[in-house]
Amino acid sequence: MRIAIFNWRDIRNPAAGGAEAFIQRLSENLILLGHQVTVFCARFHGSAEREDINGVPYVRFGGRYSIYPLSYFCYRKSIQGRFDAIIESINGVPFFTALFSKEKVFTFIHQMTRENWFSDLSTPIAFAAYHMEDHLLRLYKKLPAMVPSESTRKDLLALGFKNVGVIHEAADIIAPGSMALKKENDAALIYLGRLTRSKRVDHVIKAFGLIRKRVPQAKLWVVGAGPEMARLTEAVASAGLKDCVTFFGKVSEAKKAELLAKAHLLLLPAVREGWGLVVLEANTCGTPAIGYDVPGLRDSIVDGTNGHLVPDADYASMAERAVSLLLDPAALARLSEKSAAHSKKFTWRKTAESVASFLSAP
Repeated sequence: MRIAIFNWRDIRNPAAGGAEAFIQRLSENLILLGHQVTVFCARFHGSAEREDINGVPYVRFGGRYSIYPLSYFCYRKSIQGRFDAIIESINGVPFFTALFSKEKVFTFIHQMTRENWFSDLSTPIAFAAYHMEDHLLRLYKKLPAMVPSESTRKDLLALGFKNVGVIHEAADIIAPGSMALKKENDAALIYLGRLTRSKRVDHVIKAFGLIRKRVPQAKLWVVGAGPEMARLTEAVASAGLKDCVTFFGKVSEAKKAELLAKAHLLLLPAVREGWGLVVLEANTCGTPAIGYDVPGLRDSIVDGTNGHLVPDADYASMAERAVSLLLDPAALARLSEKSAAHSKKFTWRKTAESVASFLSAP
């Protein structure tokens, strides 16, 4: 099958996140299954119009915002009559390819933005965006849609979607063998992700402050970049935690693997996630996750199997759960082993096979 994928960004984009990692690995594995895949995405400073990334051809056009109105012209120039199916990867804003495409269109909706609008925008604008998102997505309700979690599936069914398939994401085994068991001598906690308001990294810092009172040797690693960096570093300084909190910024895949493998626990306080790929990435290293009980995280974290869920916005409960594990090495070791075993249930080949099956369904 010849498959064209529209996605906002690509894995080389400085603002790339989980959706871009997903599209890259999905495309690689669809190609390994014998399909032809091309990804169409926005240009960024210094990028080439065409690039092959690990066997996946990318075509870049437009910019951060102009990509959306220019998608029609990209379709006419590079897609029409050359592909069998189009996957529109939606992460907030749709491309509206169904309005002009002659090929069958499928959507992959990574997450509903919902509460994230109120974290990142002023209240009046967030209120408008919250309701506009629902109206825009309703235009797609007659199209077959793929989502990464049951939480997002329920959101779409509530909007009137009929054909929604759950496609589980996977994680690469980035810390194989004994590396997964080689933890820091002192308690090490990690946050890995974008530094934005909707990720609520300040809750990690508040939770860590409480953890330090019970586990004085504990340290925190904050891995990722984003607009909240300055505010978060100030918060760490104000809390008197500068000596035990390290900001790594954006790191290489090798460094990410090293840090996830050495950490004892991953802390995730986001407003919501589509799935939470970082949970499985940590699990492959034998690192359990403690996250808020919110859409996405309640799907990727199976309480007591690969981590624990705590009430939304309750960073004190997050701290308490972390302390209980850090002070009980045997319980933490058992959860670590279960986390690693859980991660093996998910592979990119299975993900690609599920997508191919969904695309081929009558």
